[in-house]
Amino acid sequence: MKRTLNLNFSLLAAFLILTFSNCKKNANGSNADITGKWVKTEFQGVQQYIFNSDHTVEFDLLATDSVTKAVMGYRYKRVGKYNIKNDTLTMFDLSNYSNSKNSFGPITDLIPTNGPATITYSFSLNAQKNKLSFYFYCPPYANCLPSPMVYNRQ
Repeated sequence: MKRTLNLNFSLLAAFLILTFSNCKKNANGSNADITGKWVKTEFQGVQQYIFNSDHTVEFDLLATDSVTKAVMGYRYKRVGKYNIKNDTLTMFDLSNYSNSKNSFGPITDLIPTNGPATITYSFSLNAQKNKLSFYFYCPPYANCLPSPMVYNRQ
């Protein structure tokens, strides 16, 4: 009986060690991997986030050809860094650029503009890890976009 109990305990301990050693968390304490390109198509263009493994981020508002998907022009760009802690995404050291004509044009037409240096969202990934949702608080009477904003992995 004692031998069976020791064997069962050993098997349980080995199972727990294997289970928890396979749950990789990144250095920020989260196991959410948002690295890659995330896209949301709208009537006035495409919103695109690119999260790189070196924790840099790029956001573009651009127009693409509906058939070839080739970029036809840029309206806005934001570049900076990001980190993740639990279910919070913080983008910081952001530099903002926009088209002075407030329309889509070549990327060379983008000029530095005022904009937020830091943006924080709560976020979630669906079970398939192909939809990234950003949540934020919109104060009463503010002109905010609806939450959540959902982006598809490309």
